[in-house]
Amino acid sequence: MQGIGVYSIQNTYHYEGSFNNNKPHGYGLFSSENGQSYKGSFIEGSIEGKGTMIYPDGRQYKGYFKNNNKSGYGVMIYPEGEIYGEGSRYEGYWKRNKRNGKGVMIYLDNGRRLEGLFKENVYVKGS
Repeated sequence: MQGIGVYSIQNTYHYEGSFNNNKPHGYGLFSSENGQSYKGSFIEGSIEGKGTMIYPDGRQYKGYFKNNNKSGYGVMIYPEGEIYGEGSRYEGYWKRNKRNGKGVMIYLDNGRRLEGLFKENVYVKGS
């Protein structure tokens, strides 16, 4: 498939957008049966570049991806509720889907901030 199109597998996933050599390439919208969706850039079938991912548990990420992973600068919003407690927002750098590099975690209930360096999802040093 070349150009703009739609590809669906019943009860699995749905993709609308640009194709190159039968792979998502360029801008597109992907959604899956479990409620996960992505809107943004694809390169040769991989999520790559800038986009927005919405997860089934309510998390929402806006930022950069590399090879299907959060990578580079992005903002993740963790919803209030059973899984994430009071809710929070992380603004900063990612590497292979983990908070990694300079960033700030803001807790939504009281505005408490952890600002500095993160490594493998762990806050390691204040700024």
